[in-house]
Amino acid sequence: MGANARDLTSQDWVNTNLVCRMNKAFSVTVPKKLREQLELESHSKVILLIDHEQVLVSTKTIDETLDIQSHLNENGSFYLPKEIRDYLHLSPGATFEIYMGEDPSEPCELLLKPIIRGV
Repeated sequence: MGANARDLTSQDWVNTNLVCRMNKAFSVTVPKKLREQLELESHSKVILLIDHEQVLVSTKTIDETLDIQSHLNENGSFYLPKEIRDYLHLSPGATFEIYMGEDPSEPCELLLKPIIRGV
């Protein structure tokens, strides 16, 4: 864990001016607007990676990484595994700024940057 995203992608990130929160069940909901843009549907597989203090979300497998997989539920939420929560010191209520990659051909589509670690 802790792979550097700069080694995985040369993606330029754009702040979406959207935020999301991790709830008490440790799930994070991707806003509907972004799910539609990225064509993410219920039961879509997502790959989660850590880039220092951020979570990268991808629908594509990234070579030479230890993939942590999750799936979107009917509400567009995915479970944030304990390994990631512990590594980033996150607890329920953690809030993330959401960045979207400019180039859809790059491996990572979303970057979640913690702005509040939780209560």
